[in-house]
Amino acid sequence: MRKYRISMLVGTVLSTLVFNVIAEDIVHDAEHFAMQNIKGEMWKANDKKVKDKLSALQKKFGKKPNIISVLVDDVGYSELGVYGGGKLRGAPTPNLDKMANQGMKFLQYYSEPACTPTRMSLNTGRYHVRTGVNQVLFPGMEKQGLLKKEVTVAELMKKAGYNTAMFGKWHVGFGEEFAPINHGFDEAVWSEGNPVTWVQDAQESDLAGHMSVGSYLWGPKEMKAFYMEEGVMKGKRGEKPKKLYDVTIETYNTYDSDVADLTIDYINRVAKDDKPFFIYVGGKGNHFIGAHPDFMDTPAQTNTAAQLTESDYNLGRILKAVKANGIAENTLVVWSSDNGPMYAWQPHGGYSYFDKGEKGETWEGGVRVPAIAWWPGMIEAGQDPLDLFHVTDWYTTFASIAGVKGEIPTDRVVDGVDQTALLFFGEDNGLRDYHFYYNKGELEAVRKDWTKIYFDDSKVFMPIVNLMHDPMERYLTEINYAAYEPVSLMKMVQDHMIQIKKYPHYKQQFVIVEPNRPFDPAPSLKYESKMQVDWSN
Repeated sequence: MRKYRISMLVGTVLSTLVFNVIAEDIVHDAEHFAMQNIKGEMWKANDKKVKDKLSALQKKFGKKPNIISVLVDDVGYSELGVYGGGKLRGAPTPNLDKMANQGMKFLQYYSEPACTPTRMSLNTGRYHVRTGVNQVLFPGMEKQGLLKKEVTVAELMKKAGYNTAMFGKWHVGFGEEFAPINHGFDEAVWSEGNPVTWVQDAQESDLAGHMSVGSYLWGPKEMKAFYMEEGVMKGKRGEKPKKLYDVTIETYNTYDSDVADLTIDYINRVAKDDKPFFIYVGGKGNHFIGAHPDFMDTPAQTNTAAQLTESDYNLGRILKAVKANGIAENTLVVWSSDNGPMYAWQPHGGYSYFDKGEKGETWEGGVRVPAIAWWPGMIEAGQDPLDLFHVTDWYTTFASIAGVKGEIPTDRVVDGVDQTALLFFGEDNGLRDYHFYYNKGELEAVRKDWTKIYFDDSKVFMPIVNLMHDPMERYLTEINYAAYEPVSLMKMVQDHMIQIKKYPHYKQQFVIVEPNRPFDPAPSLKYESKMQVDWSN
């Protein structure tokens, strides 16, 4: 419904865009270059200070910094203690709180609306819509995913001389061509998605860690486990992936802790190597199904509370391994959520401070999520900047830290901007004050500074809000901004659309393959109640 209004912005004549392109010739969004025309001198000065700081660190340790990127599932903005949740939500997060207190907690960090889109953006540095993948990929949807022509962050790290590894939830395509070991990782142990298809044989006490998750159990059995995933896979670069084990209730519930074990083992193996390392850790929790038996004593008595405390514990274990190997000062660790909570499964869904939006939506609750960066000696403790940060920014920031920004491809738009100066020098040193909210291939809203405008053709005037005044998005008619803000934001969108014409989105189409077993629903059962009363006489 939004295509008509946005198409009017471009019109039939394309205006000429003139930008002061940055030294690396990375093709960022048009608005980035508009910002650069204003702040370019400050950015150049910061770049020099960043390079000096990294150079001094490399001289001290004899190699480039290590990077650990942890991405968890469905954790809402206010779930962690440092974001107003934690023990208040019945799930204390002491390790994540400590990580935030010793590092940087982002107040305005954006993901994409759902699992696969965020993972595509993290790996490619591009809005998911540019990659041609516009939805969550499920078992049975094949021939779509992370294309070989994308240059992943792991491939950039390889060019910088890094050891690379991936452990956990991958979820950017089903099949060998999309496997992490074919996209820059030296070794990996992964699940292709978030494997919940085993519920066909689950009992109620098994499926719900604490309480019943009704519709999954009461649905027709013929619809469950219709397509099965491959299980947990393992492989090394250049080899054919092999199945490590099948996904069962038991292996699913302990999966995140097993992933942490693999991560810690890898850190212990390569910490003293001449090469630095890059590790991507994908968690399947904070999902609504199941819970690790060791974490089912949380006060909230919900699956997500148990999974969040498990995730917090495992993050603490990873940080402990980093410190035990004496590499903390030379290791950046980042932690973030892939999207907002899944309210459909309450009380086993997550929660967000923002009362509008959940997973799959572009209201703030669906895409503004918790994120933390920790790097002792490099990131000053106790920071909570207001600067905007998008998941794609890690791509370019990691490349900057590794010294390979020059290897980022220049034949496509890379949305991620280099936020290293924000990490090193704090608030007001970020390179982003805008965001485009894409969902299922459509541009649903845009943000510039504090102003957010929504594309809704059912309205005479475009809904608009100032997110400082109304972060809950309850009052979408801030008249003080209605006079001039729409025009300036529409200019930003117009330039964005013109650039897309020059650098079109990749096109992909998934194929639904034959299921593992025939779908033959049982006929409706004849029902006769046991509770009857005869009142004929």
